[in-house]
Amino acid sequence: MKTQPGDALSLALLDGEEPRRTALRTRLRQLGHECNAFASANELILALSSGQRYGLLLAVPQDEASLGGLPAACQVLGMPVLVVIADGHWTPLSSQGKGFESGGTLGADVSRMADAELDWLVRAMVQRQSTTASMARPQGATIWGDYHFYEGSRHVQFNGREMRLQPRQFILALQLFRHVGRVVEREWLWKVLWRVPVLTEGKRALDACVSNVRKRLELNGEHGFLLRAVYGQGYQLIEVHAQDAVPVAIAAAQGAAPASPAHQHG
Repeated sequence: MKTQPGDALSLALLDGEEPRRTALRTRLRQLGHECNAFASANELILALSSGQRYGLLLAVPQDEASLGGLPAACQVLGMPVLVVIADGHWTPLSSQGKGFESGGTLGADVSRMADAELDWLVRAMVQRQSTTASMARPQGATIWGDYHFYEGSRHVQFNGREMRLQPRQFILALQLFRHVGRVVEREWLWKVLWRVPVLTEGKRALDACVSNVRKRLELNGEHGFLLRAVYGQGYQLIEVHAQDAVPVAIAAAQGAAPASPAHQHG
């Protein structure tokens, strides 16, 4: 069975043994899903730390010690886990799944499943988690375009993704959006974020914080907003319309100060 285009899920596979890992990854890809395979929990944790997200983890754990902090990471991220076990299917977790005891976990012997059955199970687990997350999602978002800011949990939903920023990154991003179109002075931002007088060595920390926010929220002009530095003053978040996205992004990449859309088409 192969899913229709556009129905692909993003999956992670954890299995320390070859060729079993390759065989299962190939099977999942033949079902039409995207699947990244990892030989160790550390490799997967590193990918998650760099911002990679998956709708489901299929794990073939060797023992609890080999998982490290992965179970906790899955629980925090709300990523369901399908523990691939060797005896019996549709069963509760065996000792192999020790460590993945959260409600979003199921154990199954996928080798005994038909492709249609495996595909259904994967989709059902992802859908259940999506429904649960939707019901638990905090209300009262402040919205600018596709960016939804949730101050209570300090996270941003953007382009179908949930971005959890560090506290200072979240405050910085929120202030920039609240002052969209205006130049926000460096000194003011520093006092808001650090609550102490501006230190000479602190300028680099502010620049790094701005750079991280720009990168994580993709404020490069392609998604409706561009975050740029204003020489000698501070930073400015400007709204970019679709027809202006390409020239503005090019100007930003070249280090030029882009003209406002009105000036570009005047």
